[in-house]
Parts: sequence; structure tokens; C-alpha cells
Amino acid sequence: MKRVAAIAILLLAAALPAHADATADLSAGLAASRVKDYGGAIRLFSRALDSHQLSPANVLAAYSARATAELQNGNTDRAIADYTAAIKLKPDCGACFNNRGMAYVAKDDQNGAIADFDDAIRLEPKSFDAYFNRAVAYYHKNDNDKAIADYTAALKLKPDCGPCYHNRGMAEQDKGDLDAANQDLETADQMKP
Repeated sequence: MKRVAAIAILLLAAALPAHADATADLSAGLAASRVKDYGGAIRLFSRALDSHQLSPANVLAAYSARATAELQNGNTDRAIADYTAAIKLKPDCGACFNNRGMAYVAKDDQNGAIADFDDAIRLEPKSFDAYFNRAVAYYHKNDNDKAIADYTAALKLKPDCGPCYHNRGMAEQDKGDLDAANQDLETADQMKP
């Protein structure tokens, strides 16, 4: 009986550091991301995920953080795969949809991006980022009316957004509405420090 208890204690002791190590890797990966060491962050997040020792919330955080590091490193397909894994874990994660949408924009897949921004807005109707990012995607598709509408929605959420005025002005200019374009572009210029 003592031998079984000793083995159980050894197994428990072996399992505890693995969990602590996985959490430490996640924390170290976040720290590496903050200093823009995206390669190091990706390795640390991967090791944390491969350990299968993270809590469900930390698995979600690790996939999302690794996806962001992959996107910053120019690996859009890997970023999309990791954001997709995060969305499978938490289908109501508006930020995950928004971030995957940004990866689609980086890949020049505006339709995929817009679909994700639509989901982000459905889940978080007051998401400034999702409206702004969807406006950018619409502008890239030359859909100036929808871009203008989304920049306007973004401005309702953040009235001091200089880039919103500038970008909306550019869309209005492309559309031929020069009076509105000049007004928005002047407003943007006045907002610059």
C-alpha cells in the first residue's frame, strides 16, 4: 500500500510542474509578444498548447495570442487557423471574429473579412474595431457606400477618431461627393496633434 501511495504522490508531483510550466510558457509568450519577439512567443504558446495542461480559458488565450503573433509574423494562414480554433472553443468571442477578420484583410480576402466582422458586430454591437475594420474591407472592395456607413457607425462609438474622418473622406471623394469629402478631410486634419 505504501508503494501505491508513493507512486501516486510521484505521479501527482510530476503532473503539477507540467501545469505550472504550461502556464509559465503562456505568460512568457505574452511577455515575448509585448516586446515583439513573435517567433519566441509562437514557440512558447505552441509548447504551452502541446502540453495539454492548460485550463480551457488558457487554451483559448494561447490560441488567440499565438494567432496574433503569427499574424504579426506574416503567417496569415496559421493565424486564421488559430483564430478558428479559438472560435471553436468560444463561438461567442466577438474579438476572435474581429481578429480573424483582420487576418483575412491581410490575406486580401475581403469577403472572408467582412463575414467575420459581421459576426463580431452581431456578437458585440458596440465594437468600434469591428465597424472600423469592416469599413476598411468595404473600401478595399470599392464599396464606398458601405464603407461610409461603417465609418459613420464607428464615429458614433468614438467621435474623436481622426482616421475615421480621413478614411470616410477618401471614400466620399472616390464616390464624387467632394463637399462631404472636404469637410471630413478638414476635420481629420484639425484632429492631428
